[in-house]
Amino acid sequence: MKNLIILLALFLISSCSGNNEKVLANMDKVYGCDNPHRQLTDIEYKICVDKQRSSGEPLEMDELRTNLSDLFSIERGSGTYIASVNKPLWDSALKITKEYPLKIADNQGGYIETDWIYSIDSLNQRCAIKISILSTELVSNGIESNFLCQKQVDEIWVADGIDYTNEEKQLTLKILNEASKISQLSNL
Repeated sequence: MKNLIILLALFLISSCSGNNEKVLANMDKVYGCDNPHRQLTDIEYKICVDKQRSSGEPLEMDELRTNLSDLFSIERGSGTYIASVNKPLWDSALKITKEYPLKIADNQGGYIETDWIYSIDSLNQRCAIKISILSTELVSNGIESNFLCQKQVDEIWVADGIDYTNEEKQLTLKILNEASKISQLSNL
């Protein structure tokens, strides 16, 4: 009798477990992204809702997870690199600023800042370069360069008041040209 009860319990458990995915898929169709039996992260939920709005239909959860891994991850050896900035822009900005000491180089935020740069000819003037990569695509407005220059007056550093717009544009163009070369080489 015990063996019969155990066999019956095993049969019920195995038959229920096979239907679990079918039940979840049906509930996805009914509830969409708000399926109470799915536990989505905030970003998974936001993407699911956005895709659901754009297509008018609920998104299958397996499709959502596949899309997330394709969108946000690029496999690099044993780890994962999260692509939040354009890699050719990042690499070219680092290459252009390699002769200066870097204070900040944040590849996730796409921000590079040099330490103060002094000229041997004029030790009472200093400048810093700030570069922000604003896009995951290689576009002309995907990068912004700024110069911050100061002069020393009575042992106090103050802004020198000079407009460096032309120099900033030249630096941005130099980075864009280098990024274009890097991108073309990687597409070969």
